Amino acid sequence: MGISTLLLNAFIIIICILSYQVFWLDKAERKPRNHILISFFSSIAIVLCMTFPIHLHDGYIYDLRFIPFLLVILYGNKRSIVFTGIVYIAYRFYLGGNGFFSSVIISTIITTITIILRYFLPVYFRRNKVLFNTLLLLSCTSSFSAFAIMNEIKIYGKIETVFIWFLINYVVVNAFTGLLSIYLIEGMIEKFKMKEKIQRAEKFYTASELAASIAHEVHNPLTTVYGFTQLFRENELSKTSQDEYLKIMLMELEKVQLVINDYLSLTKPQNTVKKPLNINCVFREVTNMISPLALSYNVEIHKDIPECLNINANPEKLKQCITNILQNGIEAMKDGGVLQIHAQKIKGNLVIDIIDSGVGMSQTEIKRIATPFYSTKEKGTGLGTMIAYSIIRELNGDIEIESTKGKGTRFSIIIPC
Repeated sequence: MGISTLLLNAFIIIICILSYQVFWLDKAERKPRNHILISFFSSIAIVLCMTFPIHLHDGYIYDLRFIPFLLVILYGNKRSIVFTGIVYIAYRFYLGGNGFFSSVIISTIITTITIILRYFLPVYFRRNKVLFNTLLLLSCTSSFSAFAIMNEIKIYGKIETVFIWFLINYVVVNAFTGLLSIYLIEGMIEKFKMKEKIQRAEKFYTASELAASIAHEVHNPLTTVYGFTQLFRENELSKTSQDEYLKIMLMELEKVQLVINDYLSLTKPQNTVKKPLNINCVFREVTNMISPLALSYNVEIHKDIPECLNINANPEKLKQCITNILQNGIEAMKDGGVLQIHAQKIKGNLVIDIIDSGVGMSQTEIKRIATPFYSTKEKGTGLGTMIAYSIIRELNGDIEIESTKGKGTRFSIIIPC
């Protein structure tokens, strides 16, 4: 009797819990909105449960309202408890009936007991939420059932067996739904904590890799500079040797400067000056600059870029991005080949395809591309591709990669015009 209505109440509560996960745990900004969402979804669940109750006799309605009420006491703060309590009492008063006073008395007693346990035994309370929730639900439903039995005897002078069975089902469904709710919420919290642990581990790993990469890239040039400085201190070098060594030292320091500039490009994006750029002109400058590298690899560069394509961007950063991708394409063709560049406007986006016929990449390599310090080249650091991705993201664009091992790679740069 009335089991379908109780199951509807249980469904409402579960939907509110899952909605809480979607709107809070799966979002980036959690703390400011957490208790507001707890109050909101708990209140919604209480109101909907009392809107679809079971009416057995005058003034008493049976539903699962105690579950969301207890959940807000367990997981909310003082404001959440007060807000939800006001909503509960106000709506129960609006519904009217003899059961109003018993509901208020039970909820007040349970709230007081829970708050006392929560603030005076915080450690034990956090570790045994399932036990507390079960005991409190059993206390609520049993107390409410006792009031209902007394009211039944007062009105009819007897208690029917059907009514007793209903009360047993009412207590059991409440306990089961309460346990399921706690299980879902604790699972969400555990998932959130695990996500935080993984993020901390990733940050630590990235920091250690960054330190190792900087040390590796800077160590060799500085060692060279240090060695020549020691020779200069001995004052036994000829003028010719000094000039030659100074030239080498300057070259090594320039390498250090380039490495530092690459790492600075990965820092938080700054407000950069953007201006209208003609894509054809940009590629003309970049290909002229990179042509010696292409010549050394026996690579031909073929361009198909309309004159009318323009975009707002920072010229230096865009050139750096394109240079990094072109360089990767050239270096992938160790036995020579053709590097194709196509540009066109598609559905309001500028699409630039850079296609090489080099060694290609597997799906695993594509997934890892642009992750910190991953490179398919023996002496690469992966910084060039990371910088390219970072620059395109600043333009609200994206980079898509298609590649086949041994056949080549297509880099598609997509930027809103």
